[in-house]
Amino acid sequence: MPRGWSKCLKLLGSSAMLLVSACNCNPEPPTGASETEGPEDSTEDTSVPGPDLGPDETETGETGPGTGCGDGIVEPGDLCFTRINLAQNQLSGAIALADTNGDGALDVLVGQVDRAIVLPGNGDGSFAGAVVLPTSSGVLGITAGDLNGDQYADVIASVADDDLVVVFISQGDGSFAAGQTYAVGAGPRGVVVGDFGGSPALDLAVVNEASGDLSALLGSGAGSFAPALSHPAGSVPLALAHADFNADGQTDLVVADVASDTVVVLLQDAGDFPSLVAHGVGSEPRDIGVADLDGDGVADLVVPNQGSDDLSVLFGNGLGGFGDEFVLLVGSTPRAVALADFNGDGVIDIAVANRGDDRVGILAGNGDGTFAKQISFLVTPGPLALAAGDVNGDGVADLVVASAGPTGGVTLLLSNH
Repeated sequence: MPRGWSKCLKLLGSSAMLLVSACNCNPEPPTGASETEGPEDSTEDTSVPGPDLGPDETETGETGPGTGCGDGIVEPGDLCFTRINLAQNQLSGAIALADTNGDGALDVLVGQVDRAIVLPGNGDGSFAGAVVLPTSSGVLGITAGDLNGDQYADVIASVADDDLVVVFISQGDGSFAAGQTYAVGAGPRGVVVGDFGGSPALDLAVVNEASGDLSALLGSGAGSFAPALSHPAGSVPLALAHADFNADGQTDLVVADVASDTVVVLLQDAGDFPSLVAHGVGSEPRDIGVADLDGDGVADLVVPNQGSDDLSVLFGNGLGGFGDEFVLLVGSTPRAVALADFNGDGVIDIAVANRGDDRVGILAGNGDGTFAKQISFLVTPGPLALAAGDVNGDGVADLVVASAGPTGGVTLLLSNH
């Protein structure tokens, strides 16, 4: 089994994070285009969330094969999804959403055991056949950004077994140029796009599990990158996210360090990250989500902890610091999170991939930093990574889920709003 695909990941909202744990990897290349279940087989029911979730409570709302939300009328605040299976029987451990061909519709980017694929979106919740992006081995992190200023999102994938990232430049017509590889640290995992060097060009940052550091690759603005610069990033970093945590106009980073049960904040200083500040979370943090959860205009963190079956919520103070964790219990073995408004009420909610339950849980936000009890939705077995975005143009976020269970694949939870 490839080195990278023997690990696991966590939940939160980073642009599409990672990964895999003890999967039964298929030695044969995945095959087949996307498949969509008919609505009579794919619609999941749920009820309106219950009371606010405290630090020692959890509730799993079972979903059934019905055709809608209760009385069939979907109101703001209702959590109702249609489940559609995409790219089935293809082990998938990383996922993201972006418009790679300039048609205004979000496409699904998937990291798989021996390649990446792009599923072009049609703008109505359906997708065209997969475009294959060849890699030398398994893709454990994937993201996108317009790296050359042509208004098309390009795809970036981390390849852990070969200690590199691969950049695929979009041609704007659904195709991509051959991948350009860049050496990074050992065992690269999560990767993000942002301004990490002070120039107008977009840069890359990737955390390296085996070497325990962060690689920053400064962009030229034309789609190419300078050799990687190494920065300390904890001991065993698996995932990262970015935001301006201290309101100085510079993009900062935060890393999930699975070995020390912390998240590590790296505040940028003109292209450098001179100091690390660690904040304790639960056991085995695997992912990070960033959003303003309490409406104070400051970025907060949500961290899924695989070892303790919970989420750590850390509220930012606007100066680069974070308060003590607030714990939310969720399902079994949470691996990834995504933060978005999934029920149409204008408030950020939390989606979490509970790998041990083969379900995604959603905790509806109240807008003040508190959340309703978890409601769960069945997905393809072994969910590892999440990405949120409006794939059908109805103004409410949908959710895509990458799974690496015995069958593997991608599940789309299409919000019924």
